Amino acid sequence: MRHFDVLTDSELKAFFKYSPAEFNRDTERETLGLALGAALYTPGSRPEFGDKILSGQYRRGAFSGLATLIICLEDAVADSELPKAEANVIEQLKLLEKAAFFQAEAGPALFLRVRNAAQLDKLTAEAGTAFGVLTGIVFPKGSVENLPGFFAALDRASEAAGRKLYALPLLETKEVLYSELREQNLQEIHRILLAEKDRVLTVRVGATDFSSLYGLRRPAERTIYEVHVIRDGLTAILNQFGRAEDGFVVSGPVYEHFSSGQGRPMSSKPEQVLWQEVQVDVLNGFKGKTCIHPSQISIVNAGHIVSLETYEDASLIMSESFKYNGILQSPKRNKMNEVKPHLSWARKVMAQAEVYGVLNENYKPIDVLNYIGSNRLSNQL
Repeated sequence: MRHFDVLTDSELKAFFKYSPAEFNRDTERETLGLALGAALYTPGSRPEFGDKILSGQYRRGAFSGLATLIICLEDAVADSELPKAEANVIEQLKLLEKAAFFQAEAGPALFLRVRNAAQLDKLTAEAGTAFGVLTGIVFPKGSVENLPGFFAALDRASEAAGRKLYALPLLETKEVLYSELREQNLQEIHRILLAEKDRVLTVRVGATDFSSLYGLRRPAERTIYEVHVIRDGLTAILNQFGRAEDGFVVSGPVYEHFSSGQGRPMSSKPEQVLWQEVQVDVLNGFKGKTCIHPSQISIVNAGHIVSLETYEDASLIMSESFKYNGILQSPKRNKMNEVKPHLSWARKVMAQAEVYGVLNENYKPIDVLNYIGSNRLSNQL
């Protein structure tokens, strides 16, 4: 897989000085966690997701650019539909297992969101080696109480799969949002996840569940950061899990509005607000974002492309850090680069640049996004 593979080689060369690198589910954990990008949710009750993966439908058309697909058996499935959805997931995973290896590898990295550890054990017993087509398991409503059980169940799932499955703990409960509870709970959750860090691919956040605790829902024209009580909770999570020395990747909150994708690229309010929110996500340290509609994929991923100026600053700091730790004049001569305080930032930029690419001079991420959108629109006409 490679981000922006909807672009031809000549188009990549036109926009990018350094094109995005290829990756797959066996890429090292730090890079893979960063590369997940726009993670699209789909209900486990959807019967055709295995065929769509094998036929490449999740990598073209409306789904172009999708690197991460999360099959959901939790909030996306009604309680009354759960037995049927579980049977469907097992059937689809077995279908993928039987497919030729190259077919499965061509699809997005596949994750399963379960309801609890007991359900994970049940599915492990029924799916067996078919769990090997997964890259990891999403742990919903992660807490001090349930995370140890989730990791124990993950051990059993990995054994059945014949490969290490990653954990994607999801923080979305009152214990990590309410101000009087969150500090202690986040510290305890951090302790648990730090001990399991090699198995934690990303830490995810649930802004919709957070909002429901207050009976709130942000409208399409507002970013989540304008809902202050949710913003404060997200800030607390980043404060605990965004620290450079720990190396966690924290994924951004979902934006639950979307457009039909039929109009001029980036012309709708949902597209514009999502683009704005992604900029704030990345500014604050989130990498990647949960998505609920294919029209969001390119917007989220384009928001992670690195500009040439940013890359040159980071590259200079990295190259000089081995022999010099003072002040450096930026290549553009418009800012101060300090090796000591900017080094951890530079490392993160270089990792992001490898996965999402570096633009040629005078190009901005929005240019890539508009070009992809224009091509998609012309193909619909």
